[in-house]
Amino acid sequence: MARRLVLLGTALILAGCSSLMMTGGGGSYNSGGDERSATASAKDTAITAAVRSRHADDPTVSPFDIGVRTINGQVTLTGTVGSYAARNQAYRLARQVDGVSSVVNQVRVEDRSQ
Repeated sequence: MARRLVLLGTALILAGCSSLMMTGGGGSYNSGGDERSATASAKDTAITAAVRSRHADDPTVSPFDIGVRTINGQVTLTGTVGSYAARNQAYRLARQVDGVSSVVNQVRVEDRSQ
């Protein structure tokens, strides 16, 4: 439980920092001239935190290996894991979160047996 709280807190802090970096500290994220509302940004941040929390609670998935980004309900998973089981479980867990419209799984699998 303590690990989950630390990871969730860290995820929220990082999400806030990345939001500040992307918006310059005031305003919404601008991607190609399409500004997102504060409400949409807050929903995406909550989705990202929920996905990271599920990853942290799962013994198959390491939240430190998988990046999570959410834009308008679409979750993109990135990073590198040691097995297809971890890659597939990360995808399944993300799909289960309320508000997720789709998941783009860009997680790569590498052989870590050496």
